[in-house]
Amino acid sequence: MCSARPRSARRSAGGFSLLEAVAATAFLAVALMAFAANTIWLTRDEKSADSTSAAHALAQQKLEQLRSTPLGAAAVAPGIYIDPTNPLRADGTPGGNFTRKWQVSGNNQPTFGLRWVTVTVSWTDSQFHKTTLAAYIRCSTIPC
Repeated sequence: MCSARPRSARRSAGGFSLLEAVAATAFLAVALMAFAANTIWLTRDEKSADSTSAAHALAQQKLEQLRSTPLGAAAVAPGIYIDPTNPLRADGTPGGNFTRKWQVSGNNQPTFGLRWVTVTVSWTDSQFHKTTLAAYIRCSTIPC
């Protein structure tokens, strides 16, 4: 008498087949590559957000400085100005990658007794960016 087990019983007693192991490894590799790509994308986005925040702060700093300038000062005369310390770092010191310029509108522009000041900060990381803030300032005499 032979007490041999049927083939189906022998096959189910084993572990994983080589094909199942390769398929599971391939699936895990694809999932890990997706996580790595997502991490790179998130890091780039975070860097871009930091740069945008710094540019807004630099523009706001210059705008507030111009708004607090005494009426009739040469710094708020109509014209286009470029920051002499360009390029700037995020804290406003020289040597970074931000460029700041501003424009003061002509007399009585946009309305009687006011001038329009526009501050633009630009920078380049993986691509060119710029941000612009604007405000009114009073003229020293009315009309300007």
